[in-house]
Amino acid sequence: MEDLSNAMLARLQALKEEGNAEFKRGKFESAIEAYSRCLDDASDTLDKEPDVLGGACAASLSSSDSQVAEPRKESPAILKRVAELKAQILCNRALCYQRTKQFAAAEADCTRAIALHPAYVKSYYRRAVALDAQGRRKECVEDLQTCLRLQPGNKEAQEMLAGVRDKVMKEEETRVEEQLPENLLTAGLNDVLTASKRVASLRQLGAFVQERKLRRQFLRDGGLRRVAVALKSQMDSELEGNGQPHRSLESLPETTASDPVASEESKSSADAVLPVSVEAACWELLLSVVQQHQADDEDDANKALQTSVEAVNAPLQVDAPVLECRQALSGLWTPNDFLVRLRQLLRAGVARSDGLAATAANEEAGKLRTVWRGEACDRLLRTMGCVVQLQAAQFDEDASFLEACAAGLECIDSREVQRAAVAALVGVADARRRLGGRVAAVRLRHGLEKCLEDALQVVSDAEHELAGEDARSQLATASKKSDRLEAVSRLQGQTEYLIITLIALLADKDRGKEEPPDMSRLVDQLLSPYFRPCADPEESVVTLTVGLKALRLILTAAREVARAYLISASSILPYLLAAAAGGVGTAQSGAAGTAAHRRQQEAALEVLLACMDFPELRATLLEANAVPVFAKVCSESANVGCWMRARLAAALARLSVHDEDVRIQVFDSIDFYDVLDVLVSEIRAAGGDGRQVAEPSTEAKNAQKGQPMAVGEETFRSLLEIFFFLSLHGDFKARLVTGKKGARVLRTLLQVANGAGKKGASSSLTRYLLLQSLCNIMRSREDRQRQRRRKGEVGSPLADVDDEQLQQLEELFKKLPEGAKPAANGEVDLGDKALATQLRDMLLDLNVVHAIAVNVCATPPPSSNVLCAAAQALKFLCEDSRHRGRAVQEGGIRTLLVAASGLEEFPDDQRNARQAAAQLCITTNPALFSYRESLDLVPCLAPLLKDRHELLQYEGALALTNLCALSEEVRMRAWLGGVWEGFEDLMFGENELLRAAGLEGWCNLSASPTVQAEIGKKMERFAAEKQEVQDVKLLLAFTRETNNPRAQSAAVAALAMLLANEKVARCLPAYSLFGNLALSLEEAKAEQEALIVRCVSALYNVWIELSSSEAGTETRMQIVKTLQRNQQKLTGDAQHLAKEVLTAELSQTNTHTKESTPDSS
Repeated sequence: MEDLSNAMLARLQALKEEGNAEFKRGKFESAIEAYSRCLDDASDTLDKEPDVLGGACAASLSSSDSQVAEPRKESPAILKRVAELKAQILCNRALCYQRTKQFAAAEADCTRAIALHPAYVKSYYRRAVALDAQGRRKECVEDLQTCLRLQPGNKEAQEMLAGVRDKVMKEEETRVEEQLPENLLTAGLNDVLTASKRVASLRQLGAFVQERKLRRQFLRDGGLRRVAVALKSQMDSELEGNGQPHRSLESLPETTASDPVASEESKSSADAVLPVSVEAACWELLLSVVQQHQADDEDDANKALQTSVEAVNAPLQVDAPVLECRQALSGLWTPNDFLVRLRQLLRAGVARSDGLAATAANEEAGKLRTVWRGEACDRLLRTMGCVVQLQAAQFDEDASFLEACAAGLECIDSREVQRAAVAALVGVADARRRLGGRVAAVRLRHGLEKCLEDALQVVSDAEHELAGEDARSQLATASKKSDRLEAVSRLQGQTEYLIITLIALLADKDRGKEEPPDMSRLVDQLLSPYFRPCADPEESVVTLTVGLKALRLILTAAREVARAYLISASSILPYLLAAAAGGVGTAQSGAAGTAAHRRQQEAALEVLLACMDFPELRATLLEANAVPVFAKVCSESANVGCWMRARLAAALARLSVHDEDVRIQVFDSIDFYDVLDVLVSEIRAAGGDGRQVAEPSTEAKNAQKGQPMAVGEETFRSLLEIFFFLSLHGDFKARLVTGKKGARVLRTLLQVANGAGKKGASSSLTRYLLLQSLCNIMRSREDRQRQRRRKGEVGSPLADVDDEQLQQLEELFKKLPEGAKPAANGEVDLGDKALATQLRDMLLDLNVVHAIAVNVCATPPPSSNVLCAAAQALKFLCEDSRHRGRAVQEGGIRTLLVAASGLEEFPDDQRNARQAAAQLCITTNPALFSYRESLDLVPCLAPLLKDRHELLQYEGALALTNLCALSEEVRMRAWLGGVWEGFEDLMFGENELLRAAGLEGWCNLSASPTVQAEIGKKMERFAAEKQEVQDVKLLLAFTRETNNPRAQSAAVAALAMLLANEKVARCLPAYSLFGNLALSLEEAKAEQEALIVRCVSALYNVWIELSSSEAGTETRMQIVKTLQRNQQKLTGDAQHLAKEVLTAELSQTNTHTKESTPDSS
């Protein structure tokens, strides 16, 4: 066995020596072959060792000896020696690889050697050399440090480590230097570097200049000018016919700066022309400095403000560095320059990144040249849009800009280019919209017409692509199809918003002396191609869908324009009705039940629902027999989804308010209770509150299978629309009370609304429909509903009409003959008062106040209409004192405070909120309110004291009186908020209840030490001028109002509390009416215990103050005599106070008598 092992090691050693000899002769390839044979033998030896070594030994023994033979002990030592030898051979072969510049192979051999022999120093050193040659300095340093740890005195490793560290420092300095903005720009415009490196440099620079200071520095250092000039030179070179070098450069292979021959060749070939990939990166860089980013907006902290109407309509705020960059670029590139370059790129051909596949030979920097041109067009259009925003006031006169946007919209080869054109035009149009009436109105130019037509064509192309998805469903995976659907839908939505914005600007009526554009001609020009008959049935379905969507967009942007168009085209409404019923082009094409068919029905329904806002169009639909059509489609639950049924039922519910005959027809055609029950169940099953939106992949799968999409906000809104219109009918409300389904429908609806309100998912329209429906349910035909007036509204016929005049106008209207009255916009019967009372009780048991509170107090804040409906609903509930406790418990106070604060422009509705809050304060213990609510109620209720209606004045006074009894903080807020003066105004009227309420308010306010001190200072100041304070004189005067016991008692009580202040008590006896206090006590009857104790308390406080001085002896004695005369009717606290006064006076008299009597001795 020993001989065999030695022979094997000798053979391996011989092969190793053979390799060493070849290495010494400089024959590295031969050495590599010898080392490789040696490694193969060593590997075979290690693999066969158990059989070769152990088996050979076993074979040399006899059978009997083998049974007693001990295990072989030499095998681990041999294995170790073979492994060390193999590591040496690998390390030698690695050295050969290094001499032949095969550094990756050298690294691999060293790594294998380290695995076999971890303490082998040469393997670490030689791997470090290979890593250094590959530029991997960090790993090289780690290997050298390991080498020195194993062999600290290795000078070669020490010297190499120092050298590598110097290289690392130099590379780091170079890298930092290259990262400087000016060097990145230089690299990006350096035609010696490869296109990929130039693109990377420009994009890195674009990321840097997002910071405000660097953006401004980029402009001041001339970076923007250099990029703009380079792009301008590119355009000029192609205009001069030098476009061929541009194309030849794209076909060149990428070179490195280390190859001077290739670099010079590339430079001379390009003639300083930018490759298209570099041009795209340059446009991206310019876009990054002229585009307003959200991160640049320092006022972006308040997210709620951004969603408010004021923020949406405020003038466009552009960051100063961005504005400076736009101005600089506008001086270098005119709109015509942008247009010329865009045409050049489009003429050369563009494509979207996901639309093509090509071989590497046709690629530049990993992308197709057509894709790069598409990206360049994308960035160019967006950059142009940012620059043109500087002149947004005259954008309709910028023919180059509009033509460029139209060219981008027509680019069907790249969806990104179309989206960029839409974004550019939307940005400029939105900037113009924000300027409002401060600039001239937008005029209809050919360029705008072309953009509108092209935008509508984009919508049409998107609709065709969506319709074609069913045919391509087998050719694409679900994920790719979902991505494509999402991209198409996003482009379609953005384009629709563009159409709405442009139409709204053109339909603006604030034009001064300018002639308005011919909107009727424009609408007919846009819509006529889509309402024409088509020979292809499938094409007809899609084309009609586009026309219906366009009409809906016009209805959204300019209702009156669309209304005039629909009235003039009288035959179109029956056509729309047939489309909603699914009868236009679907039977011949076989499209019934497909996604295209559903989209057509949805578009038709959207238009029809908008048409119902206009009485004349609604009447036309009824003449066209719309009710049976809608009812039939709604009943076909197998063919229509939840959203479709909800919209159809909402249309029928709206028609039901037209007149009595239509209402009967509608209620005979459909059972709304079943519809409501089914819709509520489906909404809850779809996500609890009906607002969860399915993922795009889920929507794509559902669309592919023909299934309805997930129930969303629109479905829930339709459900509320149904409920809104049905709540106007007394018959429906009666069934809510008597029917078994009524309470269940109401309860489920409120539960869904509560869940939506807590999540803040409800829009203002959804909240309004819910709250106004509840308000309608609680309203009876006896409850008057007047037209809402808005404070300061210009042009409103009721802007300057008060309540009395409005009532006279209503009476006059009733007396007019039927022919003189305008056509009614619907007929409803809300039911009697008893029914409304029953429904209010039912809703209260269903926690309706909580539902109202959730939707009013949710974030974002609701609209004014929502607050008006909430105020009216809570006012109905608070009319019954039985409901007020539950209202407070479920958050009614906070809800009314929010409503009152948000209705400053609607005084009538604000008054409703304040009155309901006052009623809650009257019958509820204010101690149950939170600290914040108690303080906020004071300024909310204070205006009621000055209201024109005495009832509101009275309720406000009682509420504030109760609040002032709560705490010193509330009294202070009332005093500072002018409540004292408001109470005073009530005392000068003829209404005894108001006078008493005002005096009771003064009474509770007088309990404040601050009020007492202020009155005392004022009395002291007036006393110096020998005058009397008016407020105190009023109180003294009202102490004699015996025909109004409440007022008399409150006045005496207020004086008694004010007299707790020493200044008041010192100055009051000098007032001419001070004797009224004694007279009130004299005339009070024994059963008027409250009045008696208050009179005695007031006189007692004066006596206490006068007892400390000799000046008021006469007044003090009068008080004593008054108390002595009325002793027989004093009880309780009054008797105790009088006894204290009389005892003190008697004691003082006895003491004085003793001192004045002479000593008899």
